[in-house]
Amino acid sequence: MSMDIKEVKQQLKSLKAEKGKIARQFKEVDTGSQAHQDLVARMQDVSASVKRLEAEQKALLKAQNAENATSDTVSLPGQFTPVSEDFNGNFSISRIPADGDLSAWWQFVAKHKQASVYHQQPVWDFITAQPYTAGEILLVKDDHHKIIGGMPLVFLTTPLLGNFGVSLPFFNYGGPVTRFANVFKALLEVCQQDARNNDAKYIEIRTTTKTALTASTKKVSMLRALPATTAQFDDDIGAKVRAQVKKAAPHRPTFKVGGQELLNDFYQVFARNMRDLGTPVNSKRFFTDLMDALPEHTFIAVAYVNNQPVATGFLLVNGNMMEIPWASTVRDANKMNMNMWLYHQILHFAIEKKMRWFDFGRSTRDAGTYRFKKQWGAEPQQHYWYNFSQAESSESLNPDNPKFKLAIAVWQRLPVWLTRQVGPYLSRQLP
Repeated sequence: MSMDIKEVKQQLKSLKAEKGKIARQFKEVDTGSQAHQDLVARMQDVSASVKRLEAEQKALLKAQNAENATSDTVSLPGQFTPVSEDFNGNFSISRIPADGDLSAWWQFVAKHKQASVYHQQPVWDFITAQPYTAGEILLVKDDHHKIIGGMPLVFLTTPLLGNFGVSLPFFNYGGPVTRFANVFKALLEVCQQDARNNDAKYIEIRTTTKTALTASTKKVSMLRALPATTAQFDDDIGAKVRAQVKKAAPHRPTFKVGGQELLNDFYQVFARNMRDLGTPVNSKRFFTDLMDALPEHTFIAVAYVNNQPVATGFLLVNGNMMEIPWASTVRDANKMNMNMWLYHQILHFAIEKKMRWFDFGRSTRDAGTYRFKKQWGAEPQQHYWYNFSQAESSESLNPDNPKFKLAIAVWQRLPVWLTRQVGPYLSRQLP
């Protein structure tokens, strides 16, 4: 009769204990004696049994994973749906300003598979209320006035970088929404023409959809499918990751997840870490307003040591996926493995909230953050950033652009209190 995984694990644990007991007995007998030979024979028998059970355990795990994949397969979130078919008919593109009648657009994105929470009205109202911003929706209709696609486009006119457009700023998602490849391409061509006409010196469309147009592919989202239970998750991540998480235990960390009552603790860690990274920090009001806009979608998670916040994450529910667009750990807590411990708690929280996916956020492929997320079982989902300018420049306004390196080096040397004063002025000019 075949055993289940739990029984195999129990037997393996018992056999490995027996091996340890036999190994200790070798010290008590003379080499070459009958007692020594008996111990060698027993060790060989036990080792063979361990090897057999380990192979059986591996086969059972493989079968279980295959069964789970077959019976509980979950599709990627809608914003990663490929666009392939063309619309067979005529269509036209119009522009609707932020203060125009957008009711038809809200109805369209509320039902469209590719639309994310970032396409919804609360986020649009939040973005267009930020300093320096002016928004419009590019709306695509067929000959019967039915919406077949569209795209939010936000223009920022800033003292630091001048006039530029992006869809969408501040967040990881929010590009064109349509199931038709030729409609998608037409939306990009409108933006390309805007840049050539010098309506904006630079327009960047951020999306997860590939087209024939040239795009930057430096960025990926790191996504992990979530099992139904935290116990299954802990089995899946493996012994190495579990061991790193456990290294935080001697420091007796505690964990809280909640709403705006944790914002001060979040911001204390976040502002300090952003300074260390050389990145201007968002204002605390930015997060307050975002949580006001999405009260049922946003959470703050904080890890504490000796009642002091040392690691934190801002969580946002996007359909059946929980995303962590902002996360920070103070440098002193890195040696405690507090970042690993925090993410373990957050992933358990996502599973308990019945999420099917966890989005570790955007990364540059093969960077340190990419490798950190990869160890949790996250897989890359490609971003395509289409950059248009009058000079057809391939440069990016993203802070990882090489031209920002000097500014980053200077910023890292400033006191935290000063970066908290100046940072919000700069960060709201960066998309």
